[in-house]
Amino acid sequence: MEKTLNIELKKYELADDSDYLYTCAELKVREQEFIDNSKLERMVGSKEVDDFLKVLQETVHSKKIALIDDDKNMDLFILKSYEETIDFLQKRLQEKHMIIIYVLFMEEYLNNFKLILKSSLLNINLENLFIPLTFSYEELSEYMKKDISYEENFDNNAVLQPIIFKTIIKELINIKNKTLQEIETGKESKINFRKIEIDFERKFISAISNEILKTGSTMLCDYLKHWIDIQNLKNMNRIKYIGENLKYADFLYPGGMIDIDSLKTLEFENPDYWVKALEKSCYGEIIIKGIHSLYSYNTFFSFEKNESIFYLKFFDSIKYCISNVEKIFAFFLRKKIELIVVNMIYMGIKYHAEKRNISHKAEFLSES
Repeated sequence: MEKTLNIELKKYELADDSDYLYTCAELKVREQEFIDNSKLERMVGSKEVDDFLKVLQETVHSKKIALIDDDKNMDLFILKSYEETIDFLQKRLQEKHMIIIYVLFMEEYLNNFKLILKSSLLNINLENLFIPLTFSYEELSEYMKKDISYEENFDNNAVLQPIIFKTIIKELINIKNKTLQEIETGKESKINFRKIEIDFERKFISAISNEILKTGSTMLCDYLKHWIDIQNLKNMNRIKYIGENLKYADFLYPGGMIDIDSLKTLEFENPDYWVKALEKSCYGEIIIKGIHSLYSYNTFFSFEKNESIFYLKFFDSIKYCISNVEKIFAFFLRKKIELIVVNMIYMGIKYHAEKRNISHKAEFLSES
């Protein structure tokens, strides 16, 4: 058991890709956009939102500050930043690498696809919860109405790239039709959204895994495997903590570094046992600090924080590479994590959280 769960980080020697020489040179210059620790500390020390915004005005994000308001908070600001990232990537990536957009925004795409599935099953509008990235709520809703038996119903609109979109839509329509049929035939008395969401999540992650293999990047494949492991470990802790009656076989994602059978053996063990089983693995920090924080302070924040630190450190070994898709991905992953940090600081100041709690949330970047 201990040997199976003792996952270690690999070292990667990556070849440079001349096709990305200009793009990586451009991003090297743009590294000055990252918010330095002194500005983060000043943001944390802000007494009011206006003070926070004055510091943000000194960063590359100054032109988007007008998007921040009391009603939407930083939602539109962050969305605009995501749109800028996606636009940059769509213009510069080779077709086989377009999938990294989905990998970079895994949580957002999962949210959108599950949302549209629920919307189509209940016939209600959930657009206010949608995060528009490479397609709109209306576009996705229209595709859900199409008959998947007719290939011509799927166009090759560039905005829907990569082509994996077709695969995912088909999975959504299949799940929707199967669910409605079970209700109509009396096999199920009501829609079990937890079950169908997990079913879709597994299919979605499997499809992404198959596509990322086509990039030929071992490092990006391993990044996704680590992502799967960490989601499994977080979900295990969440289920255990809230006492939800859900078997591990029902929700664990396959395809990670840790095989599903090994995780299943932990099902009836306590969190202290989990710490012992994983403390020497590359997930040790996430598990040890996450479980301590969860049971001492009733918060999952430590899991999220140390997950982000893990990803930043994962790509740190290639910072001296010249040009490749991994370097491009690592740059925008850091940009995304930085936005998350800035948003947490803003919310903490707006709702007058204790300074030590805001400071704790801002340690993502300085600890990486």
